[in-house]
Amino acid sequence: MQNSVDVLVGKRVRMRRLELSLSQTELAEKIGVTFQQVQKYERGTNRISCSRLTQIASALDVKLAYFFGEDAWGNGRPEMLDGFDVERIPEGQRLLSAFMSIKSQSTRSRAIKLLESIANTSR
Repeated sequence: MQNSVDVLVGKRVRMRRLELSLSQTELAEKIGVTFQQVQKYERGTNRISCSRLTQIASALDVKLAYFFGEDAWGNGRPEMLDGFDVERIPEGQRLLSAFMSIKSQSTRSRAIKLLESIANTSR
């Protein structure tokens, strides 16, 4: 049985891995497991031990808190990823990955406004 925390942590691992353009195999090699194990971690099928999560955080260059909801830019604001499944639509992961790579807060805000405007005109 999957635990919602395990699923959230797995989603965060996947999101950060894709943001860095790492394959599951590349991450697996960095942390000393198989790519199949990385798949299970990312799906939340297998729990990630504290020591392994520390290795993953180091390999992905993030703080441990990142996996539990701290936003990707270190602002400490919790994100609500549980309700957003980027895999529901084919472009979801690409969109999220591209957005996560934008470092400027003002640029991220403008991107959101642009998408909202497009969404409102296509209704």
